[in-house]
Amino acid sequence: MLPCALAAAAILAPAAAAQKPPKPPGQHGVTLKLSAAQITFSQPVTANVSVKGAKAGVGVTLQRRRSTSTLWADVESKLTDAKGDTSFVTRPRVNVSYRAIARTTPPQTSAESPIAVAPLVGFRVSDSTPRAGARVRFSGTVRPRHNGRRVYVQRKRADGSFATVRRTRLRAATARYSRYRVRVRVRRAGTYRVRILGHADHVEGLSRERTLTPLP
Repeated sequence: MLPCALAAAAILAPAAAAQKPPKPPGQHGVTLKLSAAQITFSQPVTANVSVKGAKAGVGVTLQRRRSTSTLWADVESKLTDAKGDTSFVTRPRVNVSYRAIARTTPPQTSAESPIAVAPLVGFRVSDSTPRAGARVRFSGTVRPRHNGRRVYVQRKRADGSFATVRRTRLRAATARYSRYRVRVRVRRAGTYRVRILGHADHVEGLSRERTLTPLP
């Protein structure tokens, strides 16, 4: 009986090996790592790509897809170095996902890597030491342009959270940015910021904080 069992095992072993499902082609041989998960509009992001087992001269194409779309578009193509690595520097204007395609045989594609983009919110005041109770002009620009969207002027509470004290809307300025202007009555010292809510193309945008100290 033992020789028969061994013979059966010998026959079944190759069959079992043949039934192992093949690895999906081109999904894990290329890795893509972004230098940041979120940036502010106009900031660069570096996409580092590594092709496993590759040497110099392998073509790699970086692709981008808007968060509101299913279509991919080429950003740039480069060749790998002697270690099978390459990198790209890009400046996304909206929330996007990136992926890298290596022109190996067969071609290999990395996993998707999303990156969030926050609007660049400028914030100026006409007077940082006004008379107590005076109205101070808060103004600034928002890039890229978001004409018609709401702007929230907020004041910091004692617990560190922010409360909205005024609202206004962005107005057209140029093809590249919008602007806002609103007056706020300042009765006591406080720290302020300007906020824009997130939407499909961008995440929440926040200005830098500014502290106003009224004079008696």
